[in-house]
Amino acid sequence: MNLTLRQLRAFHEVAQTRSFTAAARRMNLTQSAVSMLVRQLEKELGMVLFNRYQRAAQLTEIGEHMLPVTERIMDDLRQIEEGATSLRMLSRGKLQLAVPQMLACSWLPPLVVRYRELHRDVVLNVTDTTGDRIVTAVLQNEAELGIGPMRPTPPGVHAEKLWDEPIQIVCAAGSKLAGNARLKWSALRGENWIQYSDDFSLHLERTAWAEYANSLPRKTHVRYLSTALALVGKGIGVTAAPRYARHFAVQFGVAFVEAHEPSLSRAFYLYTRRGQKLSPAASAFREMLNRPDDEDAAVGMTGARDIQQRA
Repeated sequence: MNLTLRQLRAFHEVAQTRSFTAAARRMNLTQSAVSMLVRQLEKELGMVLFNRYQRAAQLTEIGEHMLPVTERIMDDLRQIEEGATSLRMLSRGKLQLAVPQMLACSWLPPLVVRYRELHRDVVLNVTDTTGDRIVTAVLQNEAELGIGPMRPTPPGVHAEKLWDEPIQIVCAAGSKLAGNARLKWSALRGENWIQYSDDFSLHLERTAWAEYANSLPRKTHVRYLSTALALVGKGIGVTAAPRYARHFAVQFGVAFVEAHEPSLSRAFYLYTRRGQKLSPAASAFREMLNRPDDEDAAVGMTGARDIQQRA
């Protein structure tokens, strides 16, 4: 059996109006086209649905039984159409983001304020996690958009560069290291290194400490950058962090010092599932990234110009 929605709608309109002519006007079709659709449906069912008269159509017994069923189907279709319209107009929907914890409480809030001013009824779900888990969150469908530092991307994830964020050395506010305008990475030899990302630490070993393989700092391992900053503030060690985290220097009692020899930055990316069309809510957020109102609220603390040049 091969029933179509057009056939069911034709039956429903004729049943409602008791007229093939009136049904044709509602469907913006010719009367013969409506009659053909109903005949096709009757052929598929093997039963007559209407008794035809000159200017009227009367439901048969089987037609009377079918009418409530088709009414439910038509109502479901209307709900689908209304729901699709609401999603397109962003009067409903869900925005699912995965963002590193510190980025989520520094860069993200101004964007959320602006986004909600435009799309107040969209539900926001934020997975604030580690930078190492952003790609995984997108791949495992925990988030539709991931924003975070450069990480290896599997075939199912697409990465679009957003901005470059300078990396700075972080030490206790009252330490001797904090009194420097700039610090060489070699100055950290002998310090206790607070490690919060395996990928980031590996990157440092291949760049900043490439010449000092035999004298790397001691390590204390934590999961989150916020924990690392808290330990640094208590004089337990040093770490490095994206420059946007400097907004929390006072709270944690740390100092952010420019690093050089070499100067490093980390690329931040927008991660999406490859081959999957973004929802209207996610598309609107991505579009907002490409059209910032102001630099600090739009794309990190240093990357708005990169986005504007690519837009």
